[in-house]
Amino acid sequence: MFSNWFSGVSREKYRTSSHKQRIDYLGSTLLELRYAREVLRQHLHEWLRFSLRFDKEGALLPAPTSESVKQYLGERVSGRSASRSRVLRASVRIFLEADEQGSFRRRVGKPSCVPAWFSPILRQYLQFVREHRGLSPKTLRKYAQKLSTFAQYLEGTGVTELGCIAPEQIRDFYEDVGHGKPRRSYGCTLRVFFRWAAIQGWLSNSLCDAVPRPRQYRDINLPDIISEADVNRILRAVDQSSALGRRDYAILLLAARYGLRPSDIRGLALDDIDWRNARIDLRQVKTGRPLTLPLLPEVAEALCAYLREGRPATSNRTIFVRHRAPFESFSTENNLVANMRGALLRAGLAKRPGRRGLYLFRHTLATRLLASGQPLKTIADVLGHASTHTTYGYTRVNLVALRAVAISEEEVSR
Repeated sequence: MFSNWFSGVSREKYRTSSHKQRIDYLGSTLLELRYAREVLRQHLHEWLRFSLRFDKEGALLPAPTSESVKQYLGERVSGRSASRSRVLRASVRIFLEADEQGSFRRRVGKPSCVPAWFSPILRQYLQFVREHRGLSPKTLRKYAQKLSTFAQYLEGTGVTELGCIAPEQIRDFYEDVGHGKPRRSYGCTLRVFFRWAAIQGWLSNSLCDAVPRPRQYRDINLPDIISEADVNRILRAVDQSSALGRRDYAILLLAARYGLRPSDIRGLALDDIDWRNARIDLRQVKTGRPLTLPLLPEVAEALCAYLREGRPATSNRTIFVRHRAPFESFSTENNLVANMRGALLRAGLAKRPGRRGLYLFRHTLATRLLASGQPLKTIADVLGHASTHTTYGYTRVNLVALRAVAISEEEVSR
């Protein structure tokens, strides 16, 4: 099927390969996903090379995480560029992980390296929190990453059993003695894990108290905002003549006009837009609560421009998709920071202090609505807050209103 993609000796090896059927099937799958021809060609040649390696040894295809695969990849990527190494690793992963339907998972970020002694413990723990706490896959991945980092630290100190953990090791890990920057985000993760491990009998007593509990103050920082002029400046800086520009403009406009969270923009589906009634109906990713918003004319125009003249042809129902094959929705780890930072760079605001993500628009919108005299309940409804208590935090930056109720020096001296 793909004989013309090979030449010379490689063509004959492909035709006689015992894995030709799998190579053809996966190659057809990537063609349907509209992978670029050059990328597909690289995958085909790497699949042939990889399969011939194990055919020569008379061995079955190994598991993706086996030592033989690690050894093969180590030899193949040695001395090669980072981009070429990524292609080689992706080729092997797709070839080994694809199921009978040709589906394979996308690799997002660097996978956590779990020590062998800790792997079965972590597997049981993640299953427990998934079933009894209903954590999302994204949160589970964060738990796995943090606990794997902790297990690697323990292994480096010679500890390979939970029962041998000493309180001082927990404190040293938390304070990150080697780098001088405390791991503040690890506290809750470690305490919950220790409580579970104690119940399981792997710890003689809970080590929760060994995890430092630094004093934390609510509302210690003011929400970062920009002026309305800067908001318009950022939007005008987006080049809408390209497909990517039209996509980024629609994303930024949704954040600027509605204050939508990145997760809600990322998951916005075609079915969420009621074009006839000029309305957006979505279910928020963070809270699970429904949110209804009016479809503003400029937002409708931006979405139409992207859907008609920018969005790749795909069966995926999310509005915003990747512009490289496979044309699918953004991963849950993608908070659209790159889209916002690119716009800030073009607008000449890349070096501004403070936030550089889409939440900058969310905070700015909340503050502007408050300054215009909108009730807290209305602002909470627009932002999708479950309680006005969350919205109340924005009153701290309404300096005009604060000056109006400030006591003058004369009143103080009376």
